[in-house]
Amino acid sequence: SRTVDDQIYAQPLVMTNAEWKATTEKADGWESASFDDSHWAAVDAMGGIESNIDFFQWNEDAGMYVWPRYQGESPFLAHTFLPAAKVSDVYAGLGSFENVDALTSDKEDPAQEFTVHQGPQHAPSEYVPTLTLDFGREVAGRVQVLSDSDAPLTVSIAYGESIEEAHAEPYLGEDVLHVVPHGTGLGPKSAFRYAQIRFLAGAPELKFRAIRVEDIYYPVRYQGTFESSDKLLNEIWETGAYTTHLCMQNDIWDAPKRDRGRWMGDTDISGHVSDAVFADKFLVEDTLTRLIGKLPLHDAVNGIPGYSSYWFTELADFYKHTGDKDYVASMHDRIEALLQFMDLDFDAQNHFINHTHEWLYVDWSLGLNGISPETQKATTLEYVRAYHAGAWLLRELGDKGNAAHWEERADSLTKSSQQRDWTTSADSGSFGPRWQTNAMAVLSGVAQPDQYAAIWQNVLSHVGEKTYRPSVISPYYGAYVLDAMAEMDHRQAALNWIREYWGGMIHEGATSFWEAYDPAWPKDDPHVDLQADDTAGYRISLAHGWSSGPTYWLMEQVLGIEPTGPGFATVTI
Repeated sequence: SRTVDDQIYAQPLVMTNAEWKATTEKADGWESASFDDSHWAAVDAMGGIESNIDFFQWNEDAGMYVWPRYQGESPFLAHTFLPAAKVSDVYAGLGSFENVDALTSDKEDPAQEFTVHQGPQHAPSEYVPTLTLDFGREVAGRVQVLSDSDAPLTVSIAYGESIEEAHAEPYLGEDVLHVVPHGTGLGPKSAFRYAQIRFLAGAPELKFRAIRVEDIYYPVRYQGTFESSDKLLNEIWETGAYTTHLCMQNDIWDAPKRDRGRWMGDTDISGHVSDAVFADKFLVEDTLTRLIGKLPLHDAVNGIPGYSSYWFTELADFYKHTGDKDYVASMHDRIEALLQFMDLDFDAQNHFINHTHEWLYVDWSLGLNGISPETQKATTLEYVRAYHAGAWLLRELGDKGNAAHWEERADSLTKSSQQRDWTTSADSGSFGPRWQTNAMAVLSGVAQPDQYAAIWQNVLSHVGEKTYRPSVISPYYGAYVLDAMAEMDHRQAALNWIREYWGGMIHEGATSFWEAYDPAWPKDDPHVDLQADDTAGYRISLAHGWSSGPTYWLMEQVLGIEPTGPGFATVTI
């Protein structure tokens, strides 16, 4: 074996490859070299652990970070190193600390190194020296421990998007790092603001060149901008842009902590922000391509019928911002195939029947996820919006016949929806009492302009008022409510709600926008009270791209510039 930097390398004893075979049935004598395995099936060789971008999704590789040199990232990501902005909860236990301030410096000074005096050996775990690093804002990356000790040492790291998560219930648990003399230890890649460090073992005196964060990010320029006389709106715009940027990792993820995966509903919002702020093409295209998959199609995008609709609306927005016709043309057959697959969800009377019996999801609000009349209603409206977007894309590609067909289908569904009982309620003229459903009725064009007054008076004028549980709305669907308010020319009310709702997160200390929020939720420990995924608590993400909608909205509705044709060929100002 040999030592390279801080890791020990040796020749592997065995390597798997495509020549291996496998079985799920145990057989006597399989360990013998003479055993006949000719009837076993060949393995599916998937390649190296870092050879495929799909291997980095969904936190599935969380356990791989203990392996030497495992990076868990795509080669197009960039790196920078940041010291802590602050050190808190310093507890020396039975030991002591020297030069704690060195942890907040970006310069290494051998004469003023951070040093830990361990105290008595074999001290109970509750007495080991412990401190918490605050990096000042949410970051995506990993903690890096640079030892300057002559002996091996052991530390543990617990990440938290809030300090309470780091101390009480870190999403990835507590990771133990064994660092060789003068070596480097790396924590797992995740998203966090706080890191609790516990100094578990080593020589009586432990010295460190640094304990810092390796910030891992997608390298793009902030090309779109927004600035107004309202400092809070400016901060909301910046926070939304930064939130989306945090989610641009190995493809566009819903969140860099959880789920670390591609979700199309999330991408409809964060992709829109990326289109407006970064004008990125590579990551958006790769995400859209992988989300729809290969032909023939057998499932809805992400297994959620409504999310199929958002594949069209983000592709259309991307095309309007970039004008990348070659990419849209490469998707032509999948555009047509997905529209045909979606249309199987309607019977001859245009009732939504969910032909594949997949999960219906609209929002994390009572009655809006799972099979229910409300999810069927809202999903129908999402489909109408998608049919219009799909028809526009096909027309741009010169496929006038299919474009006309899907416009006709959108018109047919619109007429059927207008005739349904669910277009009226006790509040006559609106689409029931729910904010989400009425917003999508407006955006899909199913709601006609002469219904806007009733929708506003009966439903959407109440956005921002104190709610009870059924009326809770996520920041995700809040973006569509903002769009609908603008469509009905209620921009001032929308601005007031942005200041209250997204501004409320900032007032509660957010440095990136949260997966879920309601101004009425308790304030003592906001993170533990956030409700999403039919649960609540520290598992909920504090950096979620689907919450960044005000960033594109402010550019389009206040700055007032919105593309209507490919690559800004036509534009409204």
